[in-house]
Amino acid sequence: MKELYNSIYPILSKEKKKDLLENLAKKYNMEIIKFETFSKYSKSTFTAIFKYKESEFVFVPGDTVTLGYEGVPKNLSNKSLEQLKYFSENPSEFLEEYIKDNFSKIREVTIKPMLVERRLQTIGWRKSDLEELKNFDSELIEEYNNFKSANYNSLTLDETARFTKIKNGNIEIELYDDITYDELCENLKDEGFSLPNLDEWEYLCGGGCRTLFPWGDDIDYNMNFYHFSKKGNNKFDLEEPNFFGLSIAYNPYKMEIIEADKLAYKGGDGGCNICGGSGIFLGYLPCSPYYNQEPIDYEYEEDDNELHGDFDFYRRIIRIEE
Repeated sequence: MKELYNSIYPILSKEKKKDLLENLAKKYNMEIIKFETFSKYSKSTFTAIFKYKESEFVFVPGDTVTLGYEGVPKNLSNKSLEQLKYFSENPSEFLEEYIKDNFSKIREVTIKPMLVERRLQTIGWRKSDLEELKNFDSELIEEYNNFKSANYNSLTLDETARFTKIKNGNIEIELYDDITYDELCENLKDEGFSLPNLDEWEYLCGGGCRTLFPWGDDIDYNMNFYHFSKKGNNKFDLEEPNFFGLSIAYNPYKMEIIEADKLAYKGGDGGCNICGGSGIFLGYLPCSPYYNQEPIDYEYEEDDNELHGDFDFYRRIIRIEE
C-alpha cells in the first residue's frame, strides 16, 4: 500500500491508480461512482468518488507536509486593512497577535491516506415521519399543521423538530436526539469510521498550503461567500469541491468536530466574528486551515460534552493502513 502515499501516488499511471482505488472499494464495501480529477488553488488530485449508503467519499492520498501558520501575512489589500483598523490603529500588530493566539504552530507531519466523506453530516437530526411525530409530542402536530399552510419553506424548533417543504407538496420531518461527543465517537467506531484529527483536518482543508487560506494570504473579494453574497446569489465558491474533492470550511457558522482528547472544532467559530461585525476578513479567518477553536474544558462546562445540532457538524474518515 505504499503507492497510496503522495510521494509515489502522483507518478503512477492512471490505470494503476484505478486498480488501487477499485481494490479500496472492494475492501471497504463501497461502490465507485466515477473517477475524477479535482483541481483548485494550483493543486490537483486524481481520485474516485465512492458511494456508501447515502454518502459520498473520496480517496485522499497521504503525504509528509508542513502545517500551521505563524507570523503575519504581507501585502494585504486595502479592504482587509480597513476592516482590521476598526479593531486597532496598527492592523499588522493586531493580526500578528490574533494569529499567535488562535492559529496552530508550524510543524511537519506525515498524513496517512484516507477515505474521506465529501460533505458534512448534521448532528442529532434524523429523518422521521408523521406517525412518530404524533407519538413524540402532541404540540408538534399543531406546529406541523400550521407549517403546512405557511408561506415559508422550512421551520426549525430548537433541537426538537425540523420541517422542510420538498417536491410534490411533501414535507420532510426530522426529529432531534441529544448526543454527546463521546457517544458520537463511539458510534463512529462501531461503524468502522473515525473523525479526522487536527493534523488530518488541516491537511484535508489546505493540502499543506503555506498561506493563511488555501488560495493565498488575503480574502479573494471576487469570490462569493456565505453571509456576504449578493442577494439572490446562492452559489458559493468555498462550498465547491477543493483539490481533494471535499466541501470543507465554507461557512464560519458550521463548526466541524475533530478527534481530540476534548471536544474541539475546526472550520468555523459558530459565526462569532461575523456576529461581532468584524467584516469578511476576520469573519472568514476561522475557515483558515490553521485556525484553532479552543477545546472545551469539561470541568467548567455544565452540559459536559453535549453537542449542538445547529452549529456542530462532522465528517467520517477511514484511515488506510499500509
